[in-house]
Amino acid sequence: MDPDGPEPDQVDVVAASVATYSDHVELFTAFSAAAAAAPFARFAAQLSPGSTVLDAGCGPGRDLARLAALGHRGVGVDLNGPFSAPARAHAPIARGDLRALPLASCSFDAVWASASLIHLPGEQAARALRELSRVARPGAPVHVSVKTAGATGWAEDMPTGRRWFHIWTADAFSRAVAEAGFSVHEVTHERGWVTVSAGA
Repeated sequence: MDPDGPEPDQVDVVAASVATYSDHVELFTAFSAAAAAAPFARFAAQLSPGSTVLDAGCGPGRDLARLAALGHRGVGVDLNGPFSAPARAHAPIARGDLRALPLASCSFDAVWASASLIHLPGEQAARALRELSRVARPGAPVHVSVKTAGATGWAEDMPTGRRWFHIWTADAFSRAVAEAGFSVHEVTHERGWVTVSAGA
């Protein structure tokens, strides 16, 4: 843990981390515009035409725009309020917590969660994965990615902000996805990230 930051049991590290994006929405949008293009392409190739897709932790809507361009119906959820306006330009948005999704069970044809669990301590991430499993329809393709580089704790994060991160190993995260009720199909580990492709 970073000795200069509070421990997870002393502060809501998720809320504190998410709040740091609020004053830099445009900067973060520009910084992340081209990110996750290859994982998204692999995910999109598994979608049936006109799928209803949950973008869990949608941020300002980069992947909602990608889904719309392909003819899918995206639905975004994010805990950060200022992200809602730009994201809403591409799809319906709900402000909500991935650990307790404000969504009906079995309501999505696919689930995409790109870098949206990175601020959640291990058991809280497991809770969020169970929620993703709950809202996915049987057989739904699911892609979830987390960080494998760095150290768990507080760190400066690009483009700006001090945030708390949970760093996973590929094996541990794959197990967490399976324990949430998903069938793991493929694990891709590259450039400090692991992406798990699974089925509900």
